[in-house]
Amino acid sequence: MHTSQVVEFEHQLAGVACTARAWAKVPVAPSAEQRRDLKARIKRLLKERSAVLLAHYYVEPDIQDLAEETGGCVADSLEMARFGRAQAAPTLVVAGVRFMGETAKILNPEKRVLMPDLDASCSLDLGCPVDEFSRFCDQHPERTVVVYANTSAAVKARADWVVTSAIALEVVRHLHERGEKILWAPDRHLGAYVRSRTGADMLLWHGACVVHEEFKALELDI
Repeated sequence: MHTSQVVEFEHQLAGVACTARAWAKVPVAPSAEQRRDLKARIKRLLKERSAVLLAHYYVEPDIQDLAEETGGCVADSLEMARFGRAQAAPTLVVAGVRFMGETAKILNPEKRVLMPDLDASCSLDLGCPVDEFSRFCDQHPERTVVVYANTSAAVKARADWVVTSAIALEVVRHLHERGEKILWAPDRHLGAYVRSRTGADMLLWHGACVVHEEFKALELDI
């Protein structure tokens, strides 16, 4: 049996709707022999179950290697889902956080989507609970709701538009040109950037990625 340890993170400056604490179950590193056995077993099971492994950029290198070695992919959350849609395999194994598995299911409703850990989560997702977000939207019915892809399926269902970082500027600029006011969630930093580039009237949900929050301008070698 391979045990795991829980690593916790506490954010001292968390806002009203920004996750103050996050945690992750980190597997205890297996020995070289155990690693070989695990990789061989996973490869065998993927083949036996007609499954394809979709790995996010942030997962362990061993998992990324397995995905590439078995005909899967290593990509961002949207491309993972798109890749899965292009495969004949009836089962997708999503190595990532929960909203990534949900996104894969949305784009592949006829396929079985499995995740190694259903507790794997993202602070942007956790920081935007659907009940609180729905109340926030109800308080501003005059605004068009635009949400970033890093959200739960329930939050996406509450939105008028769902965007990735690649198309956020284009979509918001289009809405702004139509005279629409926008309610944006969950990442206030991406929202502030989009607002500065488009001049759109944007009300921002106060969410953030706890990892990105730790980056300071003076710490970056630009």
